[in-house]
Amino acid sequence: MSDLVVVDHGAGNLPNLVRALEHIGQAPRVSGDPAIVAAADRLILPGVGAFGDCMAELKRSGLDTALRNFQERERPLLGICVGMQV
Repeated sequence: MSDLVVVDHGAGNLPNLVRALEHIGQAPRVSGDPAIVAAADRLILPGVGAFGDCMAELKRSGLDTALRNFQERERPLLGICVGMQV
């Protein structure tokens, strides 16, 4: 099975998302490490709150660059709520 990472950037209902993924047979890894995010096979980017606050945290943590690197390799990315806007 390919590596599924749920991006932890400080805004999202991670426990419920992980539980739902496990319920359908997935084994997600939760990480806010840009290197792990960039290297993943599949990503889920959850988010709640304001777009600007979310982007500021992604930039502060280096996850913005990791997400761009991930997308450049044309791998699957599911954005939920603010994560979809990002």
